[in-house]
Amino acid sequence: MSNATNQQTRTTGWLVAELHRIRDVLAVLPLPDETAAAAHRDLGEAESLLGDAEPDRRRLGGTLERLTLVLAASGALQHAGQALAGPLRTLADWVGEPARTIRQLLA
Repeated sequence: MSNATNQQTRTTGWLVAELHRIRDVLAVLPLPDETAAAAHRDLGEAESLLGDAEPDRRRLGGTLERLTLVLAASGALQHAGQALAGPLRTLADWVGEPARTIRQLLA
């Protein structure tokens, strides 16, 4: 698939797989119940948005930002390191400008 600038872009199937990678990592982290619930809610919302024919990158960026902030506040990003940062970075790169805060948090 190509975008407006004729660059190769990842398919949404690949992006959903990245969400599943995050979900798998969260399954083994000792997260407080509220944090786990918020993270899984955001992952579900992101997956739903990626299921749209034309995913709304701005909304997806907001959902992923909320997820990243929750994971950062809980210490999960620091604890899991690249296992979470890698998929989040991949998703943020696809979203583009609306995910700028995510890239800053992961830097």
